[in-house]
Amino acid sequence: MLARLRVWETGPMPVETRFGRTRARTGRQDWIEAALNALETEPIDQIRVHALARAIDASRSAFYRLFSSPDELRDELLELWEHNTTSIVNRAERPANSIVEACLGVFECWADPRLYHSTLDLSVREWGRRDQGIGTLVSEADRTRLAALTDMFGRQGFEPMEASVRARLLYHSQVGYYSVKTDEPISERLRLLPTYLVAMTGHPGTKAEIGAFRRHLERRVGID
Repeated sequence: MLARLRVWETGPMPVETRFGRTRARTGRQDWIEAALNALETEPIDQIRVHALARAIDASRSAFYRLFSSPDELRDELLELWEHNTTSIVNRAERPANSIVEACLGVFECWADPRLYHSTLDLSVREWGRRDQGIGTLVSEADRTRLAALTDMFGRQGFEPMEASVRARLLYHSQVGYYSVKTDEPISERLRLLPTYLVAMTGHPGTKAEIGAFRRHLERRVGID
């Protein structure tokens, strides 16, 4: 799944068109990445093949050699979107020595787009407001994510009601962060991290916990 989010390092292979102009040979990954990029400005259910074709200098026929319809491309995007839930659940379930360590494991998702694609998540959420079937999928995903986060707090000794409220605070604040398009670099979030942790867990984290999280981000996303 993660490999699908990787940009091809070598780029698409060039081929000759019937008019003699060189055009890149495209694969499914090129169209998927073009669609992900288009989500910055277009609703997921309104992405058009001709616009994607222009973006990657390909023909519409090239798309239909790889996909039976735009719906098949959207199905691919939905499969990628489901990876967001998997990432949150996997990290919430990861063994941790403290609630701070557990939360920092979940925070890895917010910092690494290979784990949690925020633009895709918001696009599917907006789509769900227009399509009942997609809306059901979004509601199920929210319940799954919140259940995993609630269980995470519960394993660290929080009573059920407090575990549920803290899980909602953690999850809803992050969804809202993306919804309002907060323009804040990772360096600023790291500066505020102990205060965020106090708000969500009651503890600011130790130097060792914060340091380990920062080193992880340096390896994964190359922060300064």
